[in-house]
Amino acid sequence: MNQRKRIIVVGTGIRAIGMWIKAMLEQYKEEVEIAGIYDINPARAQACNKILNTNIPVFQSFNEMISSANPDAMVIASPDATHAEYVVRGIEAGLEVFCEKPLCTTLEQIHTIRTVAQQSSMPVTVTHNARFLPCAVQMKKEILAGRIGTPKHVIFSEMLDRFHGADYFRRWHRLMKNSGGLLLQKASHHFDLINWMITSQPQFVSAQGGLFFYGKNGKFRGKRCSECSHANECFFFADVFQNPYLRTLYKEVEHIDGYLRDQCVFGEDIDIYDTANLAISYKNNVTASYSLIAYASYEGMSFSIEGTEGRLEWKAQHNTSWAVGREKEENQKANLEQSGAHIGEQLIFYDPKHQAKDLTPPPKEGSHGGADPSILQFVFAASPPPDLLHQKASLEDGIQAVLLGIAANKSIENKGHTVDVQKCELI
Repeated sequence: MNQRKRIIVVGTGIRAIGMWIKAMLEQYKEEVEIAGIYDINPARAQACNKILNTNIPVFQSFNEMISSANPDAMVIASPDATHAEYVVRGIEAGLEVFCEKPLCTTLEQIHTIRTVAQQSSMPVTVTHNARFLPCAVQMKKEILAGRIGTPKHVIFSEMLDRFHGADYFRRWHRLMKNSGGLLLQKASHHFDLINWMITSQPQFVSAQGGLFFYGKNGKFRGKRCSECSHANECFFFADVFQNPYLRTLYKEVEHIDGYLRDQCVFGEDIDIYDTANLAISYKNNVTASYSLIAYASYEGMSFSIEGTEGRLEWKAQHNTSWAVGREKEENQKANLEQSGAHIGEQLIFYDPKHQAKDLTPPPKEGSHGGADPSILQFVFAASPPPDLLHQKASLEDGIQAVLLGIAANKSIENKGHTVDVQKCELI
């Protein structure tokens, strides 16, 4: 048997454990071994072992791990603003790097990553798992087969509900300095999907948006849900620590790093946007409109591409019963995964004569609508499937998704003025 690939993991939150670490311990234990884990809060890394009943080596510093663990590859699942540092260190150490989206959060980080990557041949994969959703795969196949002719216009609408959407405003994501806002943290998925579907790069963007619902817009607020005097009257009250995993990973170790997992969604320090509308122009002359809200009455998305020979429409309504804030059945088991299961989904082709054809593929099992198990095959399998649709997002793919988010944020800050996406400069 071939020697197993040694992988280190940076960040040991719910995503790292439920997606990456569990997969390496269970489905891919013959192919890979976890050489070490590191979290900025060492007690959280120890909590990972406690939850999984394992004894994975825990390192007190990233420097120690990368120099002592003898790794071949690295998975990065730390907070977004820290990704760039670890990507650069991984490239410099000659490691194969797998980074959660977004790749990074600032233009300066992009410049640094590009400079370092030019001096290395080691691959960096940005784990844009949305490319592996069944409807995304089918949509891409239809476009490549010429079903809609030449793509001309894209409409994408993302609706985060008041359970899932609200949770971004409880966590570290609520500050621009940590996440770059939802146009990077969340929308990078969608920007990457658009770029991938139409095989082009964004050129110009004009955006409107702001913080219109959460943050300073609340009628009342506290420091955190678990200590709030408004618990009985607040729709957004959530006892997140009823979930034993969240309690172990966050509540029991918060005294070390001061991170509070249940901050008030109406905190006056919140500075990310909860509403955005973008008009985008692409290098291949495709135009696109994109909208996102984080306080919708239901969770779902709509993604349409109009071409010279027809239209593809992908619509989904998502189940957010896993999200904090919703009342749970007493016997419901806590889950490390965020399922994102679809409770209603369709992919329809419309021809110019108004004839419709249902192209909806069968659903897949697994978290994020079956996308996570599929991307794991490409990352960990000894013999990964052929990447015929170019689903593995490259370093440059990750950069392009981030560039659009950064440029859109800049446009919003400048009252909708058009921004050159590739330069992130006002026109």
